[in-house]
Amino acid sequence: MKNLTKQQVIEQLQLSHHFEGGYFRQSFKAEHRDMVNTARGERTTMSVIYYMLSNDNSIDHFHTKHSDGIEFYHLGAPITYHMIYPDGRYEKVVVGPDIANGQQLQLAVPGGTYKAAELTAGEYGLVSEAVAPGWEPEDMIEIYQHELLEKFPQHEVIIKKLANSEQLANIE
Repeated sequence: MKNLTKQQVIEQLQLSHHFEGGYFRQSFKAEHRDMVNTARGERTTMSVIYYMLSNDNSIDHFHTKHSDGIEFYHLGAPITYHMIYPDGRYEKVVVGPDIANGQQLQLAVPGGTYKAAELTAGEYGLVSEAVAPGWEPEDMIEIYQHELLEKFPQHEVIIKKLANSEQLANIE
C-alpha cells in the first residue's frame, strides 16, 4: 500500500478542522435505531468519527465527555494519549501499529475521564473513535488548565503541557 500524505488523507476522507485540535469527520451516527434516554436527553446508540492529528495540528487538549469512547488506530504515526481518571489516576497509552513494543491498536476511555492526545513525531496519525451513547455537542465538557490543576495538582507537568488555558480557549 502506498503511503498517503496528510493532505491526501484529509481529501480522501473529507476531514475538516476539529475545535479540539486536529481534523475529523463523523462517519456514522446510529440514526436508524431507537434513541436511548440519558440524563442529558435522548441520544443515538453510537456515533463514530475519523480523527487525525498532524504535524501542524499536533495536540488534542484535555477534555472529557459523558459517553464512553474507543479509539482505533488506522494509519500514520502513533498517537500518545494521556488520561486522568476521576479518582486521580494518570495513564499514558500509545495507540499505533507497533504492538510488539507496547503500542495498542485500540484504547477504551470511560466517560468522565479527562483525555488529551499528542502526535510526537511524523506527519500525521489517523484513528477512529466510536462513542456510545452517541456524541452530541452538549455532551462535551470543556476543562481549562486552572480547573485541572485544582483537581489534580499531582499531574501539573502534563496538565500544563496539554490543557488549554482559559485565555487561549476563549480566543479560539
